[in-house]
Amino acid sequence: MSQNFEIQELAIVIIAKNLNPTVLTPDFLKYTGVIPADWELAKQPAYTNGVVQIFFTNGLGIVAQPNSVTLLENIGTKHPEEVLVPKITQNLIDKLSQVEYQTVGINPRGFTTFDSEADAYQYLSGKLLAPGSWQQFGEGKVNATLQLSYPLKRGTLNLGISQVNVQFPDKQAAAILFSGNFNYPLAGNTPAEKIQDLQQLVQNWQDSLNTYQQLLVEKFLPSTEAPEVPRSISVFPPMAKS
Repeated sequence: MSQNFEIQELAIVIIAKNLNPTVLTPDFLKYTGVIPADWELAKQPAYTNGVVQIFFTNGLGIVAQPNSVTLLENIGTKHPEEVLVPKITQNLIDKLSQVEYQTVGINPRGFTTFDSEADAYQYLSGKLLAPGSWQQFGEGKVNATLQLSYPLKRGTLNLGISQVNVQFPDKQAAAILFSGNFNYPLAGNTPAEKIQDLQQLVQNWQDSLNTYQQLLVEKFLPSTEAPEVPRSISVFPPMAKS
């Protein structure tokens, strides 16, 4: 198994009642100070079927729909102080203080690459899962996805494990994707108390990230090497083989 693990993305998902996604426009975000005025759009915002998608050239995106908003960022090799999404999330919470916040998800995604698709398949279907006749059915190899849930002192860590292909600038590589979701119901008896708890959870995003890394290093990645660092990547599921 290759141990060149890299965290690819950090997303923060907020669930709130009476959240109207159409208020989230680039002008609103700039005029209210949620984002700096000099941020440039990567493409024109999309408003389709109640879903708003706004992406910026610095790698941060905002996707909103009725009662939820997701802020995500490709963090790659950024240092913690360079990660933008927690601060922008806190700014947005301040400006949308009238909505009824319920839960927040801190969602890191990372991957480790393998020398071949066969090696990645063997890791997931031969090491994490017990080999058996269940793997043999139909016209090809079964595509497995593993879903795990770890109760924590505060909230739950859900972990999805799946085989993907990673597109580097100069090549494509087989990989295993680890999709984390820290699900935190908000504490407090009043809206103000819930907002305070929400802000604290977002501010402490590195604690969630450290827990995610600890789980992977101790249970899934027993040793590490210096990672191969792509400047930009895309992750997509492996194509089914006939």
